Amino acid sequence: MIPDDGEKAGGGTGDQEAGLVARLLEIIAVEGLIKPELLDSRATVDDVGFTIDDLTLIGNAIEREFDCDMMPDEAMQQCRTVRELVVLIGRRIQSARAAD
Repeated sequence: MIPDDGEKAGGGTGDQEAGLVARLLEIIAVEGLIKPELLDSRATVDDVGFTIDDLTLIGNAIEREFDCDMMPDEAMQQCRTVRELVVLIGRRIQSARAAD
């Protein structure tokens, strides 16, 4: 599972969180045209090769699936690792769910 060091991606139960992380990684791989094996928690965003265009496509796909705002912003652009990106996205999804 991507989140470590006590950080939770979505704040749900272990199974829910693992499912969310797996789905987010799948979306990131498909929309970012990234090989899934490159999406290791320690991999840097630069190593994977994400561009702002990739983050926009990933954000749009997440918005469609999870019905929450996911436009690439400064916080998303400041993520240095895949883990940081997944944790940020998971938190935003959880916040959107809590607001409903």
